[in-house]
Amino acid sequence: MRNLLILFCSLFLLQSLQAQDFVTDDTLESAVMVNDNELKILYFTAVWCGPCKMMAPIMASIDKDNTIPVTIYKMDTDKNKADDMLKVRSIPTYYFIKNGSVMGISGGGKSKKALEQLIAKYDAMKGGGQKLAYSTKKSAYSIIAGTHPTLTEQNIEPFWYDAQELTKISKSIYENLTDSGDLACALNLANRSIELAPFTANLETRAHILQKQGNVKEARKAAKTARDFALKAGESTALIDALIEKL
Repeated sequence: MRNLLILFCSLFLLQSLQAQDFVTDDTLESAVMVNDNELKILYFTAVWCGPCKMMAPIMASIDKDNTIPVTIYKMDTDKNKADDMLKVRSIPTYYFIKNGSVMGISGGGKSKKALEQLIAKYDAMKGGGQKLAYSTKKSAYSIIAGTHPTLTEQNIEPFWYDAQELTKISKSIYENLTDSGDLACALNLANRSIELAPFTANLETRAHILQKQGNVKEARKAAKTARDFALKAGESTALIDALIEKL
């Protein structure tokens, strides 16, 4: 009897652990971005969110219903950074994901019927969608504040996972500011942007920042890298060529 009780408790514990469907920044990729042809909902929520509290029994009901072809993974936006990287602006937000690709995104309070309709719609899709723009790869960079009062770590942090916004900020810095601390901040932002997703604009911006810092050798190398990238992408190299001539 004692052995049966131990076995029962072990099975109950295992089921409880399996029911802990919260994912973190570190586990999101391995849990949600799996090529298994199964639909998953990445559900962004928080303990203080009123609509999320209203959704709790509905999400639990769907999760327990074996006839609904979906697995729900919840993410606490207060404890993770993935929502910043994915530009989740409000909660609750639902990402419908299959084979690592986003089939659709929805938000706000919903009835169980409305969610079931969305699940059926996205589960029926055989392909399409863009890969979830998330990676657990650790950054080689950390946030560096500038001298300008607006360039604080707190102000920069919301854009730390957005390559486009980082490029805009770093470009604005080198075009408008001259302080060495601000330029160091701009270079760090450009480097982080390139780390996330290299493209002509951030490669070119990095070259301009290095040139403004007086680092001619590195600026020339960066400009040539930007030019090669632009040529492969079929983009204009006029601005980069002008910079190379200055160097």
